[in-house]
Amino acid sequence: MATAPSTFVIIGAAATNNQRQNRGKNGCCCCNPIAAITLIPDIFIFFSAGMNLALGLGWDYYSAFGPVKHFRFSWFIGVIAGALLALLFRLVISKQFIRVLAKILILAEGILFTSAPYDEQALLAGRYLNGIAVGLSTIIFLLRASEISPNHQRGSCLAIEQYCISVGIAIQMIYTSQWADDTRFPANRLHGILDIIFAACAIASAGRFGSIESPVDWLWKGQETAAWECLVGLQYPNAADGATKIRLEELTEYVRYEANLSLMDDIKRGALPLVKMIFFRSMILAFSFSLPLSLILQHSSDVNYTTWPAIVAGCLRIFGGFIAQMQIDFLGRKSPALFCSIVVGAFVTGIGGICADFFNLQSVYEMSVVTTLCLLIQFFAGCFAPFTSAFLGEAFPWILKPYFMAIVVVMEQIIHIIVICTFWEFNSGLFLAPGILIIVVSMILAVTMPETRNTSLMEAQGRFRNLIYFKAY
Repeated sequence: MATAPSTFVIIGAAATNNQRQNRGKNGCCCCNPIAAITLIPDIFIFFSAGMNLALGLGWDYYSAFGPVKHFRFSWFIGVIAGALLALLFRLVISKQFIRVLAKILILAEGILFTSAPYDEQALLAGRYLNGIAVGLSTIIFLLRASEISPNHQRGSCLAIEQYCISVGIAIQMIYTSQWADDTRFPANRLHGILDIIFAACAIASAGRFGSIESPVDWLWKGQETAAWECLVGLQYPNAADGATKIRLEELTEYVRYEANLSLMDDIKRGALPLVKMIFFRSMILAFSFSLPLSLILQHSSDVNYTTWPAIVAGCLRIFGGFIAQMQIDFLGRKSPALFCSIVVGAFVTGIGGICADFFNLQSVYEMSVVTTLCLLIQFFAGCFAPFTSAFLGEAFPWILKPYFMAIVVVMEQIIHIIVICTFWEFNSGLFLAPGILIIVVSMILAVTMPETRNTSLMEAQGRFRNLIYFKAY
């Protein structure tokens, strides 16, 4: 067991000045996998989130019963409720208990889908339960991941959220697109079984990997010894060294600085980052994987009598996310993210141009072009999504951070609900408007979004508060 900071013996205290500087910059002395390992239980929650997200955005073959629109947007309402409940629950119960509650809700949803695959009310209840679980998990995960991860690994730890959602999206796209209408085994039952497996894996791994809490929470409570033990637990091997002390000093300074700010100071410091993140995450992320994009991919596949595009699209999304996950802490966040968003906007606009002529919707050649564009969109959207998690975990001052994050998450779901409720048929404006918006907003963000690679949380938040930020790397 680690001793208190007042009595610990620092191993390797004779490290060179160069090593100390490197440790201070990175928040750790080496490539440390422990922070990512402690997030393993949350991986399974976001697998389930991706499946249910895709289920609500058109990948619902043989799944929806009763009012289809209600079935589709019910999950997004659940996410909104979960995000708001997370703000309340974190004030009265521990984050660890909230994470356990989310896993239980996903298990309940899986049981409902498995046991009553044709019951409209049971399916709706399951959708709401899963949405609440994901809303709870998203806020708590991003808070925890941003605080336990070393500075040089914070991006990849935070990016786990959207990357795992992309994997879940791919799973839903692939199995629903290959489902036969004469299959006696209900598609919803398979969906439920997968969610039960994910919930069981999350619960089973929680005791082994998810027990380390945020050292920032302990420092805020004035319990420096507990914070120290958390940091030691995040070391590999579990031994204190010079980097541990540097990390503790950095987080202590961060908490002390945040504690001296008034509520109005926090609101002012979070307002500009909030606007940036609403456009960067809520809008672009929602428009890059939406109901119209899913349905136009399905329509173009039907016109060409093919079922393989959904498989390829899912795989490309996973591959794009994997590339982002691997380089997010090396090549940076800003330039790759905005490049991907501009490409997505251009391809969505291209689909809008094709859909401007009604006869193109029945043209084999034009729909082949649309299929190709949809596949490329999934690749670049999959690459873009993880960057939104990284920025969302870094943008806001600590005290009001969960509230600002909840606003961003809620706005993303509202955009999805609006699109679901207003979609009637394919037309050029359905794709031209989002495509042009994505391009214009991305160009504005190119001179306003900061680069936060290898920065402390305090420094990253300081960069977000700058209205203009030209540096791209």
